[in-house]
Amino acid sequence: MKKLLLLALALVLALPAFSFGAVAEGEVHPMRYVQPGTLPTEYDIGIAAVNEKLAADGLGIEVEIIRIPWGEYDTKLNLMLSTGEPFELIHVMQDVKNMSALAAMDAIVSVDPYLDNYPDLVSKFTDTEWLGALYNGEHYAVPCSWRTFDNTMSYLDLRVDVMKAVGYDEFPSEDLDAVFDLMKKSQDYILEETGLVAYNWFHQNQDTAHWLHRTYDSYPFYVENSLGLVLARQDGTIDSFYESEEFKQDAEFYYKLYQAGLVNPDVLNLDHSVMYDDAQLGAFLPSQTFDPATGVTIKRLTGIDTTVDWVSMYPDKPEMIYTFVQNLNAISATAEDPESGLKFLNWLYANQENHDLFHYGIVDRHYTPIGDNKIEQVRGDDDNALYVMDTWMSGYLPYMRFAADAPERQIEYMTYRAENYVVSPIAGFIFDASNVQTELSALQTELIASIYPIKVGMIPYEGNIEKAIDNLKAAGLDTYLDEYRKQFAAYLEANPWVLEMAQ
Repeated sequence: MKKLLLLALALVLALPAFSFGAVAEGEVHPMRYVQPGTLPTEYDIGIAAVNEKLAADGLGIEVEIIRIPWGEYDTKLNLMLSTGEPFELIHVMQDVKNMSALAAMDAIVSVDPYLDNYPDLVSKFTDTEWLGALYNGEHYAVPCSWRTFDNTMSYLDLRVDVMKAVGYDEFPSEDLDAVFDLMKKSQDYILEETGLVAYNWFHQNQDTAHWLHRTYDSYPFYVENSLGLVLARQDGTIDSFYESEEFKQDAEFYYKLYQAGLVNPDVLNLDHSVMYDDAQLGAFLPSQTFDPATGVTIKRLTGIDTTVDWVSMYPDKPEMIYTFVQNLNAISATAEDPESGLKFLNWLYANQENHDLFHYGIVDRHYTPIGDNKIEQVRGDDDNALYVMDTWMSGYLPYMRFAADAPERQIEYMTYRAENYVVSPIAGFIFDASNVQTELSALQTELIASIYPIKVGMIPYEGNIEKAIDNLKAAGLDTYLDEYRKQFAAYLEANPWVLEMAQ
């Protein structure tokens, strides 16, 4: 029934018939694409080849990738948006600065006025993926279908060799005390092995401990990931997460981890990249990030013969499908030519050749194809690929290639489709924060100051949560939640299939 209901979502979109829009001869428009991260060493060479191919194909656009380093991403992006800096395309991460936040700031525009010209682009994505791009009844971005999202909210990645070395033949999926013991013993083992202290990590500091939620009697439920303010239950009830029993359980377990030295003591101040730098040298505990390919990187950099795998607490419990799309690409409100971004995406997803050229560079200079879906990348002295554009921002799963030494478990991880699952009722809901922008800004600041130290275990839940909640309420928590509930109720009324699908 659930799968039939997902297929029935096509009726919600009712996308029109399409005809391709012509490009005026001789016109060349910039297509500046804003992304997080840093550019690869041979970016100039790779992007020149991309632009040569775009010109040969008569697209009339010239691509430039603008990268903002992770440690400065939020500050610099906000500055670009506030000053009206011109660019055409922006990558949208629903767990960092989501589409509704950007749309509410008038930073991005609806793509609906232009989609008629790009039928091939529209057809590349499922109806449910397009549903994830809706905001106030219009599509405000193009989905990025670079992996499935059936298992990304409830897993841990761990080093299997370390797990076995410290006395566990398999992951203790129904015993949190044993998981704690595994983490402690693993830290001692990895310190002896690498000289580095390994820690448990969230994927981002704003993330929630979704892996723990599978252990609670109240599961399944989903905590909205960009702020963690909203706890959505399967019956459509919207609760205040930081006031919930579930958050108390999270905080108490992470306090135990932090006090035992299993969470980095400076976790709230470190650059996002630190966890990955250490993990690539083998130093990480079971964590809500990384992937099986990390094991290959560890072996290449250190010689340690390791295997990384993903595991879940209570694996017989259903997976939580929490979103129809996690990553998107949107047209900037400051675009010189709003259609240039869509022209580029339409070209990018048109065929394997274009997808390979943009993401992996020039054959034999930057990579060598191996079989149907693997490549050997050419790396510099720093072990980074000479040229690569991250597929998690602009990749298309049917065209994706994997490292030549990628384990099959990594490919399964990317393409996995759950058979036992529930769909969160907020999976297709996009909150419009425009009526609570003042509260949203204040809450974002207050969460970092008051809630994060409790969430990561720096300070105990008891004796601190009351003041933290008072601070959130002073910042506008109740107003924010009231607006969320109001909009979500209207969404449910307009889409009565949602709650049936969630059961």
